Amino acid sequence: MKKRNVILMMVFIVLLALSGCGDKTAIATSDFTSVAESHSFITANASSQYSSYEYIKEATIAQSPDGWQMEFYVLDDEANAVSMFNTNREIFEGYKGNSSGETSSSTGNQSSYSLSSSGLYMHLCRVDNTLLYVKVDADYKDDAKELIEELGY
Repeated sequence: MKKRNVILMMVFIVLLALSGCGDKTAIATSDFTSVAESHSFITANASSQYSSYEYIKEATIAQSPDGWQMEFYVLDDEANAVSMFNTNREIFEGYKGNSSGETSSSTGNQSSYSLSSSGLYMHLCRVDNTLLYVKVDADYKDDAKELIEELGY
């Protein structure tokens, strides 16, 4: 009887933990712009810079008052967003040094990757067909993480 209760409790804990692993909701470019501008960032539509890449439908850059920036992309489909995520992740992994901290997750409709190394903080997050790209000097890591959290990415 005691063993059964322990097993039931373990199953309950696992189910409870997994319930938080659902899908994220992708934000729109207007949401990204609104949040960035509420933090005194200057935003710009950068879509024309990517006009030769038909799969990039929207590209927006947000530059902080301190000079660092974040980029937000809307791609034509999830497969291209996954490909862009993987390509940029490989580039970020090239910065790994002897002392680096990295986190990675992939659940449901999202993937994220963060790396602190070589004096940089890098973060990618894909939700559905959108991608948030951050590569900043480590001095701005906390500021970047705060904005990433507010965006839900």
